[in-house]
Amino acid sequence: MTIVSTKKYVFIGVFKTGSSTVRKELLKYDPDATVVRRRLRPGANATFSTRTSHVKSSWIKENIFPKMDWDWDEYFKFGFVRNPWDRELSNYFYNSGKLKPPEDISFKEWLNTNLRKDGLIDNHNIPQCDYLTDVDYIARFENYAEEVKYLFNRIGVPMSQPLMHLFKTEHKPYWEYYDDADIMKVHQWYEKDIEMYNYEFGE
Repeated sequence: MTIVSTKKYVFIGVFKTGSSTVRKELLKYDPDATVVRRRLRPGANATFSTRTSHVKSSWIKENIFPKMDWDWDEYFKFGFVRNPWDRELSNYFYNSGKLKPPEDISFKEWLNTNLRKDGLIDNHNIPQCDYLTDVDYIARFENYAEEVKYLFNRIGVPMSQPLMHLFKTEHKPYWEYYDDADIMKVHQWYEKDIEMYNYEFGE
């Protein structure tokens, strides 16, 4: 979920990085915070358009800021990233909001379906670095509580104590679900994320 506020910050929400929790806190305590959504045009095989709250920073910069006559450089832009192997397992357990894995497909099958180069690219498997271009701060999900505290202090917005993490999935450590082939599949798909954010399997 992407948030723009007159307090001069932009929060870029990346799927499965705790963005729903941050969005809820911002909308609760910052009356000037606004969710930015993008209407997606129908594709070749689609009959309708959809709206998404997961919007890339580049789209916000190119489409919203000029229209509103805002200066991108005056805003503090930030978002979260997450270890890609952990993120993919969380996607599987999230299961479109059901918070439990699908009964009819294994994690391996799910990876094979969702990380196909010729498949549909959706919010949940777009590389994180594609969302976070020309931003000022990239927080790490692995240090979530500390990062949220720092960021809210930085933008001058209070936050709940304790912070309630929405849509959190429950499962064993992510590395227990992978074999060598699946490790490589995620590595190949998220190669840019892994290189840019210095992630390794088994952290």
